Amino acid sequence: MKSIINVICFCIGCYTLILVALYFFQEKLLFFPGTTPFGNCPEMEKRNAGAETYKNIRYYFQAKSKPDSWILIFHGHAGNACDRTDFLDLLKGFNSNLVVFEYPGFGRDSNAPKESLILKQAHELVLHIKTRNHEGLPIYLMGESLGTGVATWVASRTDISGLIRFSSYTSLALVAQHHYPWAPVKYLMKHKFQAELWAAQTRTPALLFHGIHDDIIPVHFVRQQILNFKGGKKLVEIPNYGHNDIIDTGEKLIQKEIHDFIVKTSS
Repeated sequence: MKSIINVICFCIGCYTLILVALYFFQEKLLFFPGTTPFGNCPEMEKRNAGAETYKNIRYYFQAKSKPDSWILIFHGHAGNACDRTDFLDLLKGFNSNLVVFEYPGFGRDSNAPKESLILKQAHELVLHIKTRNHEGLPIYLMGESLGTGVATWVASRTDISGLIRFSSYTSLALVAQHHYPWAPVKYLMKHKFQAELWAAQTRTPALLFHGIHDDIIPVHFVRQQILNFKGGKKLVEIPNYGHNDIIDTGEKLIQKEIHDFIVKTSS
């Protein structure tokens, strides 16, 4: 009996240590900034997207000579803004000024990435772009994975023309709980990104794309999330593809859906 109790105590101790490690190292599990310093991005330069800074906010900006809209892009949890030239390529046929936001804590700055700071700077970026938008053109927020929640939070706090989202979630805490069902991670997480609450606070039109075989953010999350939006909304599920390949493989369909969405919401 004593040996059984010892085994149980040992298992409980190991489990507790694992939970402690998950709590204190959760930023390392959630955020994966790349090593490229902000502004050192030849691929952005090839596409005429220059690095700009406003106060402590950093972004790449590709201007059109006679734009009809703005699209601000919020990327996923890994890499940097420099890695998101695929969005510029996706949108190269659009007459839109394009902005790719560099998260604080990414691009080799001195910050530690965290939810509150990312959301704060994202909101400040949109307010800054509004001051540059002298013609009053429609402004769209495009989010990828982690960035879908960021874009939704901003839309719940300032008027924009529409949300375009790839690989959306209800909350990152629930996604994490899906991947770690053996641990109470949704209670341990400090950076929950509760997008389901923010979606319910906006009537901004929303266009959502999701790969049917996404194994990082399974499709049932977006099917639940779209119900939370209060304005016009459309979910486009991309068959046969997952989390990281829907933009390349579904390019033509995505471009058409975005074009139709902008035409509908900008009139």
